[in-house]
Amino acid sequence: MKILNVSITVRDLSQAAHFYRDTLLLPVDVTATSVEITIGSSLLTLTTGDGFDGVHHLAFGILPSEFELAHEWLSRRVSLLQTDGSEIIFGSENWKSRSLYFLGPEGIMLEFIARDADASKVPDKSEKPQMLSISEVGIGVENVLHTVATLSAELAIPNFYDCSNTFASMGSHDGLLIVVDHERAWFPNKVSKPARGPLAVQVETPKRRSSVILGSGISIVSG
Repeated sequence: MKILNVSITVRDLSQAAHFYRDTLLLPVDVTATSVEITIGSSLLTLTTGDGFDGVHHLAFGILPSEFELAHEWLSRRVSLLQTDGSEIIFGSENWKSRSLYFLGPEGIMLEFIARDADASKVPDKSEKPQMLSISEVGIGVENVLHTVATLSAELAIPNFYDCSNTFASMGSHDGLLIVVDHERAWFPNKVSKPARGPLAVQVETPKRRSSVILGSGISIVSG
């Protein structure tokens, strides 16, 4: 599964555009009503809106061979979050990954994640790390197991590894939906709770074009 587009609302469109363009050095296209950020093969679309609380979570995939470069490059631009005194956070044996977490505009929980599955990909020899795509999208829901069943039945999105009544991962290493209970705070700060508000995710799956509405303002579209 690949994540093609994620659409969320922000309260301050100009501030958000500034962060993605001038801090993360991503291509940003600003219109009168929206901001589009190109993240490798994915797009992040921002529009203005006040109808949410909590924070969103997005992870951007990077190459394992550029993890050290990403760590050094990112630490000069943002304050990296820590767990157990370390800025480098290892995934489980199943995930086979290393991550760097930081906060973006309006407290959004952002992550650079390097997965061993991408080890064969060749870096572009830039002075900054290559961002491959939006690798993960966090989704807060009322009932995790019901949501997992719905996404599996309607969009043929498979379970990845984790699945409990508070946390589940769905998709593949190329793109994951991180489905969590509304009251489960985001790792690693364990303070920020998932956003309740508009979120639209377009994914590429083998399933024919279809869509699912998950609660108020959340939609997942395949195609």
